[in-house]
Amino acid sequence: MTTDLSLLTTAAAKWEAAAKDFETVQKTYDSQVRNVAADGSWTGEAANTFLTTTRTQTYNQYTAASTEARAIASLLRDAHGQFTELRGKLKSVVADAEKAGFKVGEDGSVSSAAPADRAALHDPDYQAELAKVATARSEWAQNIADRVKVFDDADHGVRMALTTAVQDTDLFDGTANGFNAKAEGDLEKVEAKETIRLAEKLKSGKKLDAEELAEAPWLFRDVAQDRKASRLVLDTIGPDGTIELTNRLNGLADTGDKSHKEAYDAIRSGLAGTVSAATEDTKSPFYDKWRDGLRKAGTKNFGSKTDPVYGYQSFVGLMEHTKRYGKQFLNDLGDDIITTEKKDKDVWTKWRDHPGTASDPLDHLLGVMSKNPDAATSFLDPGDEGKNDHLKYLLKDRHWPKIAVNGPGALLSRDDPTSQAGLGLAIEAASTGHAPLADGDQPDPEAQHSQTQSRVMHGTIEFVDPDSSTAAPANLRRPLANALAEYSADTHEILSENTRYLEKDGTWEENGRVNMSADPGKLLRTMRALSEDPDAYGTLHSAESRHINHELDKMPMDANGYQQKNTLTKAGHVLGSYNAIREDIVNDQRTSDYSTADWKAKVAYHILGGALTPVTIGKIPIGDSLQRGVDTWAWEWSNNMKADADAHANAKIADQYMESSRQMRLMTKGWAQDHHISENDTEGRAMIEGMTDYVRTGSTNGIEGAKRLLK
Repeated sequence: MTTDLSLLTTAAAKWEAAAKDFETVQKTYDSQVRNVAADGSWTGEAANTFLTTTRTQTYNQYTAASTEARAIASLLRDAHGQFTELRGKLKSVVADAEKAGFKVGEDGSVSSAAPADRAALHDPDYQAELAKVATARSEWAQNIADRVKVFDDADHGVRMALTTAVQDTDLFDGTANGFNAKAEGDLEKVEAKETIRLAEKLKSGKKLDAEELAEAPWLFRDVAQDRKASRLVLDTIGPDGTIELTNRLNGLADTGDKSHKEAYDAIRSGLAGTVSAATEDTKSPFYDKWRDGLRKAGTKNFGSKTDPVYGYQSFVGLMEHTKRYGKQFLNDLGDDIITTEKKDKDVWTKWRDHPGTASDPLDHLLGVMSKNPDAATSFLDPGDEGKNDHLKYLLKDRHWPKIAVNGPGALLSRDDPTSQAGLGLAIEAASTGHAPLADGDQPDPEAQHSQTQSRVMHGTIEFVDPDSSTAAPANLRRPLANALAEYSADTHEILSENTRYLEKDGTWEENGRVNMSADPGKLLRTMRALSEDPDAYGTLHSAESRHINHELDKMPMDANGYQQKNTLTKAGHVLGSYNAIREDIVNDQRTSDYSTADWKAKVAYHILGGALTPVTIGKIPIGDSLQRGVDTWAWEWSNNMKADADAHANAKIADQYMESSRQMRLMTKGWAQDHHISENDTEGRAMIEGMTDYVRTGSTNGIEGAKRLLK
């Protein structure tokens, strides 16, 4: 961090001066020594030796010396520019960490201040805060470590380039260890050339020796940091070669040389990063050539006739080894894969496992796409006029690949249990604008979305609707529930039959906010289809409860009858719809008494697990006031849950606390506490009971209306 990098440019200037000195001496040698025997006056064995070897070799060595010195100067200047940029990025991360309240040590360690009040360590709320700080501290430490690693890789690259520059590469120039007449002064070209050499060696079926195996991981990583070097590597080995190298690395990392698995994993990740860097700019001749080559390689069978492995399967499997790709590349690749499979709907049939490959390249690509929400939105957005049919194709029309199974006397097939996992994640990212939530994170029911994101959600409701009380595909339920929960402000209005929403079907902007409306029947059936998964139902119910809490929080203590009635009746109506969904699931004849109880108990654990820990929306903690009503409801509920986690007992308790009137009474009680209204006095009790009556009326209407729509 404190090294004087200007010494590199100072050294570069001296090497450039040395190059000029070699050229000056060469001119002197040429005029005063080299031409001594040119007139034929010197003859004999010594003259012959001088003329055939020394005269030429010495002259050429001066040329080589000048070339080598200029190459070293260029490399040192490249190193200065690269190190300066990387140190600036490292300092920026450190400054951001310190701005966030952390202390960064000289060794890159990250620490936070200890609490001044030691008694606070026993406060559960403080413990929760400490846990959040610990998570943030770990993330900052990892960010700093990642920056240091990139710097270290660059340092290795410079050292390798300087070492290579001073090695005499011509075995026939008459000197065993002379100057390097072919010294390369472009740092990226040196690294790319060595990367290509190692790639070709691996691709040919050979193993790397110990020195190469130590060099390759950082070299591939470092090349992946530079667009020019990445393009040079990919342009040289081509799409076919990239896929062949990927297949070779898959074999070495996943099934072959297990003693060096970590090194081959790192090489594979570096190769994926190279693809990412090279394809980031799509407005270039390289990109057009690469995409055209990939179209051909993607449909090529790199396996056998009886056990095919197509290029797209290997290539997308490689892509999963790094985090982010450009939006246009992801969209283009998705288009090309769809074009391929529309010509042969069974092309991705899975015959057996091939470690490292993506048996369904489109679904796996959607999983990769979920890490770039803008790309996912662009790919799935139907558009103003519905011209983009990707979402419809994926949710309605696509023939999802099967797994081939040898049965008695016949070839059978079965569903792939991983099917549509990538699609679910992509829809979550596309409709919310952020990466899919991690386990434990809660959706933000008050989130706002763009027109494009809202169109994805509207289209999802349209196409997921099963038109009956049946389940959605298993791998769609949780991510789609996460996404739909972020539209609670809209679904609340739809389910409570807000006239303004019922008159529209789609998206519109009003008062700076994009709204989304959908047919109430389609919405209810979609919610029911997702709710087959208790965690999905719990996610939706929790988000709706927090939104109702938000609406209560906006209601002043002196709200008039209409204000109270409108807010509370709508809340009851929506929770009544949830009651109907819950009843439809538990009364499904396909489920046993035990599975029904288990479903209810899991819903309870999910809701309470989110409600009784500090609620975090992504990385943002939610304040107490927004949670007050939910806290009151969840706290009483949790106190009655059985400690032994008896599913049947806790299912009955869940029935009581998720019943709309009881839930709203407890949430209203929380609102009343915030406004210093006590149910222990006559006036306060009457006010709370009157508010609960509004909820009961809305709940009855919500249950009856939802039952009609749930066919």
